[in-house]
Amino acid sequence: MNNATAIRNGDPREAATAHTAHTPYLRSSFQARQITRSFLSTLSPRPSPEVTESVLLVVSELVTNALRHANGVTGFHLGAAHRTVTVEVEDSSSAFPRERLPGSFDEAENGGFGWPIVRHLANDLTVRPTRNNGKIIQARLPL
Repeated sequence: MNNATAIRNGDPREAATAHTAHTPYLRSSFQARQITRSFLSTLSPRPSPEVTESVLLVVSELVTNALRHANGVTGFHLGAAHRTVTVEVEDSSSAFPRERLPGSFDEAENGGFGWPIVRHLANDLTVRPTRNNGKIIQARLPL
């Protein structure tokens, strides 16, 4: 983890301390939650227990999906600035997340339940392709 000065909108009067954590590979959602808990504990003021649980749930869902459906995590980044925490999970699959339709519980289908949770908790959610045919999912949550 490190601290850096971030200048939003190019205006030095809006400078704020930005906290970041980054790791290239994760082997489990447990490991991602540990990193996230540690990261959130460095913030001042500390996030409420409700915010902490929301961030941990988003991290867990995104990392689990990358591990289960996308051949693993190839990048994991956390950032915090201006009352927002950003979670980024990168994987090597070009397939975008999908959502199951309500009432669609065919046991032959695999997945689709966590994405609505992530969509509900995140204020801003983007999925963008990477140069190596993978993707980065970025979720921003209020602190």
